[in-house]
Amino acid sequence: MRTFNGVSVILMLSISTIFVSGCLDTGSGTESGSTVVSDHDANPELNKITRAVCDPFQTNSTQSRENGLVGQLLYLTPEQPRYEATEDYMNHGQLANATLYFDRLFVPTRPSDRPFYMNDGNPILSVDGTSIYKYFGVRMHSNLQLAANEAPGYYQLAVMSNDGAVLKVDDGQGGFKTIVNNDGPHPTQLACATEPVYLDHNTKLPMVMDYYQGNGAHISLITMWRPWPTDPNQVADHDSYCGRQGNGLFFNFDQNPVEPKKQFYETLLAGWKVLENQNYQFPEQTENPCAPAEAPLSILSFTLLNVQRDRITLSWTTSIPSTSQGYWKNTATMVSGTTAVNPALVQAHTLTITGLSPNTLYSIKAISTTPGGQNAISDERAFRTLR
Repeated sequence: MRTFNGVSVILMLSISTIFVSGCLDTGSGTESGSTVVSDHDANPELNKITRAVCDPFQTNSTQSRENGLVGQLLYLTPEQPRYEATEDYMNHGQLANATLYFDRLFVPTRPSDRPFYMNDGNPILSVDGTSIYKYFGVRMHSNLQLAANEAPGYYQLAVMSNDGAVLKVDDGQGGFKTIVNNDGPHPTQLACATEPVYLDHNTKLPMVMDYYQGNGAHISLITMWRPWPTDPNQVADHDSYCGRQGNGLFFNFDQNPVEPKKQFYETLLAGWKVLENQNYQFPEQTENPCAPAEAPLSILSFTLLNVQRDRITLSWTTSIPSTSQGYWKNTATMVSGTTAVNPALVQAHTLTITGLSPNTLYSIKAISTTPGGQNAISDERAFRTLR
């Protein structure tokens, strides 16, 4: 089937006309036309594991059993038109027989040169045997929710992407409505919602993110939100960044790893926050096979305390006992560093970073590690030391 009219249909399909490398028993599988059938089809649990794509955009994120997004991959065959809208990819793309599990959506602008890999380490291949890293679409499902340290209220959503991305939420009437439209071919661009969504700690807001990557040399996809601005002018002028575009505007994409630029930190100062793993809950009856056997590690809250001229104190909690470490960066000089690791395994973490310069814009993150090797990194915050 090549037409997907409803946002939920894509998760119901399990067979597609695609050769999936690494998922076949070549000694006993059979082939009919362009659909390859394997003995794995008789074992749904084996399918779920081997046909899973963990961390699809290769951000080295930690997977969680209950939190994240689940999606499906579609791609254009050589003879198809080169569409320039997410809806066309959802309606006409070829469906890959694989399920994608995302920790979160934080892909800073980088080259679009990485294919999708199955859980067994082999790439997903198109019908002509090539890796898929251009002319593809992804439909992702999740439920949006507040983290423990986020206050109930109205929130403004935003999407940074290259190329098109459309974020839809349940309108409460049994359907989905577009809340952020960042569709079409363009370099990295920040699009912001012009109407709020309400969330409290009981809210599980169903969402769908449709994204496509055309023939561009770069890729990016980031979901953000902030409390709905009390000043209506902040919504009207979009903080001067909503609607702006440029692959080099927010990130230094030619560095490895990619480094944020001043403009990205200024969005954080304006109250925007990248949605973290705990802000996404998988749809009902979805469980992530990529999660480690050890109970999943996540940072549940992260707070900046006691900002001074030369220091700042961080406070955060984690889902399971883990170590404590802080990361800081001077956004003007790009000099960065980390504190020594506090090896105490705790769930309530407090850490003070000293030696900072007065009246300087810094970015900062908290880091925790478990005995099993899981790493959790908080969302990145920006602050200015006192004069």
